[in-house]
Amino acid sequence: MKLLLILVLFPLSEISSLNAQNAELKGIVQDSLQQPVPHTNLIATPLGEEGSITFAISDQQGRYRLDLIKDIAYGLEITHLGFSKGIDTVRIFENTTKDFTLYESTESLEEVIIEQQMAVVVKEDTITYRVEQFKTGEERKLREVLKKLPGVEVDREGNVTVNGKKVTKLMVEGRTFFTGGTKLGVNNIPADAVEEVEALDNYSEVAFLKGLDDSDKMALNIKLKEGKKKFMFGDLEAGAGIEDRYLLHPTLFYYSPKTAINVIGDFNNIGEKSFTMQDYIDFEGGYASLLEGTNSFSSIYNSDFARFLGQRDFTYNRKEFGAGSLSQEISPSLHLDAYSIVSGGKVETRTTNDITYLTETGFDEFRETTTENDVFFTLSKLKLRYQPDAETDVSYDALIKTSSGNAMQHILSQTPQAMHQTTTIQDPESLDISQFFEYNKQFSYKHTTTAIANYRYQDSENVNDWLFDRPVFSGIIPFVDEGDTFNLLQNTSTRSCNAHVDLKHYWVLNNLNHIYPNAGVNLLNQGYRTLDYQRLPGGNINSFQDSGFNNELDFQLLDAYAGFEYKMKRGDLIIKPGLTYHYFQWQVEQFEEEVVKRNKGVLLPALMMKYEFGSSENLNFNYNLKSNFSDASSYANRLRLISFNRLFRGNEELENELSHSLSLRYYKFNMYRGLFVNGNLNYTRRVNSIRSTNNIEGIDQISSLIYTDMPENTYFGAASMAKQIRKLKFTLSGTANFSEYSRIINNETIDYHSRNYSYTAKTETRFKKLPNLEVGFRQDFNNFKSDNFSNHFTLISPYANLDYDLLNDLILKGNYSYNYYENEGNKQVNRFQIGNASLFYNKEDNPWSFEIDVKNVFDVRYRNSNSFSEFLITDQRIFIQPRTILLKVGYKL
Repeated sequence: MKLLLILVLFPLSEISSLNAQNAELKGIVQDSLQQPVPHTNLIATPLGEEGSITFAISDQQGRYRLDLIKDIAYGLEITHLGFSKGIDTVRIFENTTKDFTLYESTESLEEVIIEQQMAVVVKEDTITYRVEQFKTGEERKLREVLKKLPGVEVDREGNVTVNGKKVTKLMVEGRTFFTGGTKLGVNNIPADAVEEVEALDNYSEVAFLKGLDDSDKMALNIKLKEGKKKFMFGDLEAGAGIEDRYLLHPTLFYYSPKTAINVIGDFNNIGEKSFTMQDYIDFEGGYASLLEGTNSFSSIYNSDFARFLGQRDFTYNRKEFGAGSLSQEISPSLHLDAYSIVSGGKVETRTTNDITYLTETGFDEFRETTTENDVFFTLSKLKLRYQPDAETDVSYDALIKTSSGNAMQHILSQTPQAMHQTTTIQDPESLDISQFFEYNKQFSYKHTTTAIANYRYQDSENVNDWLFDRPVFSGIIPFVDEGDTFNLLQNTSTRSCNAHVDLKHYWVLNNLNHIYPNAGVNLLNQGYRTLDYQRLPGGNINSFQDSGFNNELDFQLLDAYAGFEYKMKRGDLIIKPGLTYHYFQWQVEQFEEEVVKRNKGVLLPALMMKYEFGSSENLNFNYNLKSNFSDASSYANRLRLISFNRLFRGNEELENELSHSLSLRYYKFNMYRGLFVNGNLNYTRRVNSIRSTNNIEGIDQISSLIYTDMPENTYFGAASMAKQIRKLKFTLSGTANFSEYSRIINNETIDYHSRNYSYTAKTETRFKKLPNLEVGFRQDFNNFKSDNFSNHFTLISPYANLDYDLLNDLILKGNYSYNYYENEGNKQVNRFQIGNASLFYNKEDNPWSFEIDVKNVFDVRYRNSNSFSEFLITDQRIFIQPRTILLKVGYKL
């Protein structure tokens, strides 16, 4: 802690010293008519060897502010597109006010020359950053550059937000980088190859649809330096350490005007994961797509492969990852994009849980779980885009995904009454083939049509082999007792065909009024099979069929719809109401016998409103009544075992879920004040929903599904405010999540209330010659209560991250976090601290680099966490990989 205090006080003391040497130059930039000129760039360049380049951007009122060193002469350039450049020389000794007047240019300006002198350009939905103005010297990868751009945030995984809005697509020189997700590019593109970063709000891949389709996507386009635009570059990094630790990480990039090739590899056993659960969800279309589609979110998230990816903490992790992509201009009108990803490896985990069951019996359970998982995953995609003219865009996508694995899990469960052990072996396999066709045609300024057709085939199988030391669920599962062990096998398979056609026409009545009619049809056919049986010691089979087990279910769903949207603009306000009618017809067959055949119509309204206060400030409101069906497994009405202490049964009587969804989003971006503000409010009310009911005896659970109108409300809010003051950036952010809902436990309807709050306060420095430190404090409050109990959890987590360019060639990096958990219900307190550090050496203009990397500096063996649900509270220890020390050698191509 003394070291942390020194690291904090040293930069702050230097700031105080610098403040005494600085003075402020401020004023207004205006045109010849005395009107303010917003988004003007002012670049102050020292005329001597002292000082560094300083920039500012004027706000909507034309105001600017520059922090300059006293008694130093600066050359000042004032630039704005459409105006002649203003040039001045300034030397100030105290805070000074000075206004500047720009005059409209009478000549055609070369935009590229102007952009080279601008640090930030704000133009409608695009913010362009000149990264050289923000670098401090220790940046190695793109992520470290992005973190220093105003309004841009990058988390540890490589997810990027701009002004609080998540970036969903990454491009390099206008081409999609790999899958378009940010993680691979952000963590691998070398910092010294980047010239500019463009943040493109309301991004649309089809240029003539911008302004029509009301895209809410945020994209990043990385522009490379001139020497990198037809050049091969990359890094090769290799490392070795104690206890047979190793790392091999090659990255190779080739760019030319017509061809782009990217290759990334990652082979290590130090716990670094190149492909995560978040990546998998992104490939499935993202969270929003899964929640709105016919394939339920739970079916994706709970798939066997997804469970393997979701393991964040482990005692051992070996990863083998390779990815390659090709972008080729076949002709001026035909482009090819293709990529392939292969990921494999082995993961070992161990957790211990102290579980309290919130039932009348009040059982306590100690559970230890160890797992060994081997996973292999491939993803390949090909995309052809044909653009014969500016009014036509045709694209075809084909995607093939495969996964396979092998998992072994051992569970030790101990209660006051008994101790039992369970071993499970899983062998999941899956194949997923998708095809997507899109045709966009602009017939005239007033008429544009989009036609989309896609087809998806999915086939997955899994074999579960359970070995129990007792007959679980005796009286329900008809085990035959012929020894000390009980062997239950389960075969599960799902096959799905999904075809979808959507037609939409954009009719521009005039500049202020649009009409968008649309129609489509979605066909889903799913087959779901489960087979549970006992394998006896002699090899014979004990069938569970007559005891209500096994499913052979076919689910068919027809969704035909038609609707329209009306878009109008009144001043700075855009309003778009919509109404869509869906006709649903679904059929359920169990063992080739029809059990359900129904149809219904649903009218779904929608409303979008957007108010623009200015180019850098707006307010968005969205309302939707959403409807979606579950997948075939939810309709399978016969029993199946899904864990060592849980039986599950679906329900053929389920219908479509209905929920009201409202969201309000505000953001403001003010470079003059160095202020960045964004906030989100979301409210969801479920009208009809599919929910589980649970019957609990001891630690055993029997769950089934019901279609219910029990009330359920969810409120969510998030806000963030960042303030830049000279070389300091202060950020305060917070979230609040409230839920009110009911569940049926042991035939009793119980009301629940959940309250979760969190806030983070942090300070970051932006020096070029001094250590850069990020110091933060996070606190979480969780309150969960029902008619029968109440519990409170608190998490306190201060942290610090250090980046220090010691001697221009030597970079020290470190991060530290202290975690304090308190379960106020049982007065249990958990504490642990995590730290990582590295020392990197690279002499300028030398391709070789060397690094000592230490993970888990304090050799912490486990993390603590707490969780709760409707009927249990869990205090968990998650064991993690011990300290690893690695010596890395890198070579830059």
